[in-house]
Amino acid sequence: MSLAPKIYYRFPIWLRPFLLRGVAGITLGRRVYVDGSHAELARIVRHELVHVRQIGEIGAARFYWRWIREYASMRMQGIPWEAAYRRISFEAEAFAAEEAESV
Repeated sequence: MSLAPKIYYRFPIWLRPFLLRGVAGITLGRRVYVDGSHAELARIVRHELVHVRQIGEIGAARFYWRWIREYASMRMQGIPWEAAYRRISFEAEAFAAEEAESV
C-alpha cells in the first residue's frame, strides 16, 4: 500500500455534481483531483498537496471535521463564503504554499 498522494487531472464523474462552479482542485484523503486544463495547475497542485500533508498529520476525520467547523463558525458570524473559506486555518496554510517552489 502506497502512502504517496495520487494526483488525478480530471474530476471523477461521481464527484462533479458536488463541486461548486470554479473549483480547481479538491483533496479527498490522499487523492488529489485537479482541473488539468487550469492555467495555474502547479499552484493548485501545491495547494492540494498541503492538504494531503495536513490530513496525514491529523487524520482525515479530524481534518474534515475541523475544516467544516471553522467554515461554519465564520459563516454564522456573517462572514461571506469566500472570505470564510480563505480564513480556514488549513486553507490559509495551503494558499501560502501556492507561492512556494515546493511543499
